[in-house]
Amino acid sequence: MNLINNGKLDFSQLESITKKPKLFTKDKVNFWQDPYISEHILYAHLDDESDEGSRKYETVIKSVLWLSEYMSMPNGSRLLDLGCGPGLYSEHFHGQGFKVTGIDFSQNSIDYAKEEAKASQYDIEYICQNYLEIDYTNEFDVITLIYGDLCVLSHQDRDLLLTKVRKALKPGGYLIFDLFTREYFKKGHENQSWYVSQEEGFWKEEEHLLLHEHIKYKKEKVRLEKYTLIMNDGRMQNYHIWKHYFSLKRAQEMMKQHQFDLKDFWSDLCGKPYDVKSSWIAMIAQKPL
Repeated sequence: MNLINNGKLDFSQLESITKKPKLFTKDKVNFWQDPYISEHILYAHLDDESDEGSRKYETVIKSVLWLSEYMSMPNGSRLLDLGCGPGLYSEHFHGQGFKVTGIDFSQNSIDYAKEEAKASQYDIEYICQNYLEIDYTNEFDVITLIYGDLCVLSHQDRDLLLTKVRKALKPGGYLIFDLFTREYFKKGHENQSWYVSQEEGFWKEEEHLLLHEHIKYKKEKVRLEKYTLIMNDGRMQNYHIWKHYFSLKRAQEMMKQHQFDLKDFWSDLCGKPYDVKSSWIAMIAQKPL
């Protein structure tokens, strides 16, 4: 999309910037596959001073130890880490005796994970793939979807993924995941902001104007972070980050709908007792025998 038409500013295009998108509108380009953006996503994953990309290193270790002890599975049990990023959880599950496969859509993150595994001589399989396209049958003892991955999908994609996950698990296998609650967004209000980036930014290396909108879809229990980039030649690109939040009841209903037995739930994946005021719901469900 370009805001300049025949050398003039096209105001009809400008109107589209502030228009509320249809629920779960998809971007025309996939930022996970963009070499520049995915490199900055990798930096965010590895930044141990922030929880923006991944949880901090100490929390990752604590979660893996807690979950491994909770499941108490034999060495060599197969674990599929969906949305594995640079392998932060995968490496530690491997250290707990699991045979790990990690899948992520970012080639930069997968390349980093492979290099780390090779340097440490960890036998971990990493695959660059859209996890909506997995096609396994009764292969894994555990599947993880950590850090709200289920919440960023449309209803259709979430149903598709949970169907594929159930198929991929062995009977009795575990699904581990966490979800945003409404409390996660308590400080987030509908707003608009903008700034001009004259140097290397998160989304683009070249100079650009960035417009950011936080938009609520109250009835659907969805929030949107909409980023609009405008280049100095008039080119425009939108990025939509959708976040669906859940109550405990709705999360339980989702598991029942997809024929999982809910085994337990907490406020985090370190075993903190569930609190209705928590920003997260962490769950472990099981495929029936």
